[in-house]
Amino acid sequence: MASAGSARIHQAGGGADCMSAPALEASGTVPVHEDLATSGGVLRVTRAGAGAPVILLHGGFGCWAHWIGNIGALARERLVIAPDLPGFGDSWDPGHCLSPEEQAVVVLEMMDRLGIASAHLAGFSFGTLVAVQLALAQPQRVRSVTLVNLPGVGERTPEALALPSRLSALSREQGKRAGVNGSLRELMLCQHQLIDDALVDLIGDSIARCRYVTRSISKASQMIPLLAQLQCPAMVLIGARDPFHSNDLEGRRARIDAVLGAGAVRIVPDAAHWLQYDQADVFNRALIEFTGAGKQT
Repeated sequence: MASAGSARIHQAGGGADCMSAPALEASGTVPVHEDLATSGGVLRVTRAGAGAPVILLHGGFGCWAHWIGNIGALARERLVIAPDLPGFGDSWDPGHCLSPEEQAVVVLEMMDRLGIASAHLAGFSFGTLVAVQLALAQPQRVRSVTLVNLPGVGERTPEALALPSRLSALSREQGKRAGVNGSLRELMLCQHQLIDDALVDLIGDSIARCRYVTRSISKASQMIPLLAQLQCPAMVLIGARDPFHSNDLEGRRARIDAVLGAGAVRIVPDAAHWLQYDQADVFNRALIEFTGAGKQT
């Protein structure tokens, strides 16, 4: 772990943190936040547990709180590390929107400063691009990649393409909470019973802390040729009710399996875009099994 001189420690749940107290209670754990000094600026890192390192990379408009349904369960078997990428959450503002390749360099520096020789990576949405770029640039540092609702693997319907703009308009016309609620219901989750005031506050806070929009990067990405170059084991999870993917689930499965091998793709029923929260138990079990049984070092 980082030395005392390079990291400032926080307990989760304070006003400066991206997760609210109710969300912490739901996760069943109180992770530790570290402000880690890097060459670019201070990187907020959340960690919990012990064992084989698993690095969780959040999506656009996100922070480490994209993994609130997972950190507690994963930390019983793994060392879980969830950074706020630069430009998001409580990490430093790089002054421009970093590309996935640039974000991967930051994650690699984080690993160096934390003394992590190699790790399993799990990415969500935009975070999948960062995970893949790191795995391609430094294959010896990546044990496996788990990719959740990755972009760039198939065409989206006109309705799905219009969804972000429509939700933005909802936010402008009816207020930010209405926009967040609409996003949770129409894009992020199909288990609407999970949505309450605390979750709306949490996601609203995460969006407010986002300095850059990565939507155009994700939309322009071409993931299939990148996946074909991976040298590590890879698992892809796609929500059957993700509006960005539901129009052609089997086509996506076929394209990805063709480059990663049969069985690489798992279509998760009753899950929308925020799959790892919508179906947290399914995701947690799949990741623990994929990264190997029991604690490892």
